[in-house]
Amino acid sequence: MRWPHRGAAQREEDPAASMALLVEVLDRPVDPGYWTATQQRRDAGLPAQTSRRSPLLIITVVLLGFLLSVSALSLRAPDPQNASERRELAERIETAGERGDASAARVEALREDISALEARGSNGADPALASALDRAGEQAGADAVQGPGLTIALDDAPSTDLSDEPDSASAADRVLAGDLQRLVNGLWWSGAEAISINEQRLTSTSSIRFAGEAIVVDFRGLTRPYTVRAIGDPDALAAELDDGDTGEYFADLGAEYGIVMTWERGSTVRAPAAERLSTRVATVEGEEEDP
Repeated sequence: MRWPHRGAAQREEDPAASMALLVEVLDRPVDPGYWTATQQRRDAGLPAQTSRRSPLLIITVVLLGFLLSVSALSLRAPDPQNASERRELAERIETAGERGDASAARVEALREDISALEARGSNGADPALASALDRAGEQAGADAVQGPGLTIALDDAPSTDLSDEPDSASAADRVLAGDLQRLVNGLWWSGAEAISINEQRLTSTSSIRFAGEAIVVDFRGLTRPYTVRAIGDPDALAAELDDGDTGEYFADLGAEYGIVMTWERGSTVRAPAAERLSTRVATVEGEEEDP
C-alpha cells in the first residue's frame, strides 16, 4: 500500500465527471466531425462557418426580382389602346355637350317664336293665326275642350275587396292597365277627338301603365272607379262599345270575371287640359331641321 507524499495536495475529483455524456450533448450539440472542422477553422483564423445558400433559392430570388421589375415597368408604361379609348370617349362627351347646348339654344329660340305667335293671335291682329293656334291647342291637349260624346264608367268586380292582400284569384277580377288601354284605343279608332281618364287628359305622348296595384296615367296614380270621357260622334263611339271589338272584349270580361262597364251619351262632355304636356318635333329622314 502506497501512502501519498506528506504535504502534497490531494486531488479533488470532479463531481460532474460522471455527467460527461450530458456535457457533451449540451456543449457540442452538432456533429463531432462538423464541430472539429469548425474548431480547426477558428484555430487557423478563418470564419467559423461558411455562408452556403441553395442555388435554387438564389434563382428564385432573382426570378422574383425580375418579375417585380417587369410588373412595375408595365404599370408605369402607357397603354396606347387605353389612351386612344379615353380620347375617343372624351371627344364623344364633348360632342354630346355641344349638341345639348345647341338644342337648348334652339328650344329657347322656338319658345320665343311661340310666344310671339301667341301674342299676335291673342291681340286679334291675325284671326287665321288665332284660329290655328286654338285648333293646335285642342289637338295637343293644351286647352280644355267640351262637346258631345260618351261618359264611360269602368270598375272592378263587385266582390273585389281592395283591403285584402292581392292574390292570383282576385287579380283577375280587377281592371288592369291593359283593359284601359284597350278601351282608349277603341275610342280613338272610332273617331274620338279628346279622351280623359279620371280627369287626366290623354295626349299623343300619354302612357297608361300598371305600377304595383295601381294604374298610372302620365305618372299619376288613379283610383277606382275609372271614369273615361270621350268627345266625338256619340253614335260612332256607342257602336264600338255595342258591336265592335271593344264591346266584345268587355262583354267577355264581364261574363267571365265580373268587370263592370256602363256608359251614357252626353251632349256636353268636358275634357280638361293636360297637366303634363310635352310636344315633339319630327322631321323627314334625310331633311335638316330649320335653324
